[in-house]
Amino acid sequence: MGKIAIFDFDGTIVNTITDVALAFNQALKENGYPEHPMEAFDGFVGGNLETVVARMLPEDCIKDKNIDSVKFAYRRIYSESQKENTKPYDGIVELLEKLKKNGWKIAVNSNKGQQLLDELVAELFPKGYFDSVVGYLESRPSKPDACGVELIYADCCETAPIAIYVGDGMSDVRTAINAGIPCVFVNWGQGKLEEAYQENVICVETIEELENVLLDWKDK
Repeated sequence: MGKIAIFDFDGTIVNTITDVALAFNQALKENGYPEHPMEAFDGFVGGNLETVVARMLPEDCIKDKNIDSVKFAYRRIYSESQKENTKPYDGIVELLEKLKKNGWKIAVNSNKGQQLLDELVAELFPKGYFDSVVGYLESRPSKPDACGVELIYADCCETAPIAIYVGDGMSDVRTAINAGIPCVFVNWGQGKLEEAYQENVICVETIEELENVLLDWKDK
């Protein structure tokens, strides 16, 4: 039976928040909406893109057409940006290497668009580094649906693996629950764990703690 560690991308293995915030503010400005201070974005991100945009808009402007306008502008701006501040968190690459050496398959499951996710993974990690990379496509459900986990199982040629989900947001927690697998919640990202779910997850403060949890993991 194989072992798979499934990682969220933004805020979990890669620090993207500064470049994401800059692109969102430009998209908001283009559409005539107020920009937000950088520190506000920790409370905005998490979940699918429509949900994220809705959190940023003035309450009386939360309508589908307005969300779409900002969403499409953001996608264009972010895709074209240099993303100079985006990089893996310190210690993440070393952790992934240890997992691979200990027989784990490693995967990414994100609500970031598939093409953009593939481009970022290719830029930040060696070719073929992950066994599966599953992002968002309009043709399939986004997180917290378990669809992405099932696709990862198929990519990894595993039908009933020992799997664990690692993320920094409630969409990650709910994805793990929907997939019926354990979840590790990392506290260095942008998400906040809801109190009602604290007994359902393992919380870690540092990458060293995450390493200990994963390398010592035994199938329950």
